[in-house]
Amino acid sequence: MKIIALHGKGRCGKTTVLRLLYNLLTGDFDFSQFYFYKENNDGDISAMFEYNGKKLGLSTLGDSEGDLIRPFEIFKIENCDLVICAVRSRDTKNGANNYVKSQSKEITWIKKAYIETYKEKYKWKNIYNELNMIQAKALKEEIEEQLK
Repeated sequence: MKIIALHGKGRCGKTTVLRLLYNLLTGDFDFSQFYFYKENNDGDISAMFEYNGKKLGLSTLGDSEGDLIRPFEIFKIENCDLVICAVRSRDTKNGANNYVKSQSKEITWIKKAYIETYKEKYKWKNIYNELNMIQAKALKEEIEEQLK
């Protein structure tokens, strides 16, 4: 199983980018291609679906190892070809980073793009939203490349 891990500090927009990516991947989907979808109260999602004939797992959870255990168990049981997940950058003893590293030898680490200085100082929310969409589209291209 290959993994693409979007990593960055807490509250930097990893979940936002992965939700945008999810929408790009499933926009005009036949829902018979879904294996499961789960959303929690914080807006985090875990889903598994077919894309271009391959089985993908996606989870926006990733603050700790405990967040990832259940989704990854399902992704492994169902033999996902590729998993996309969010991971906090801090590499603590029981952190999500170490857990992801233990799940595969084929991991592509992608850093979350930041423009917080402008977002906070100038309230350029539109630019922040555009950057998130650009990163979601870049992740989609990475997925398509890895599924070849």
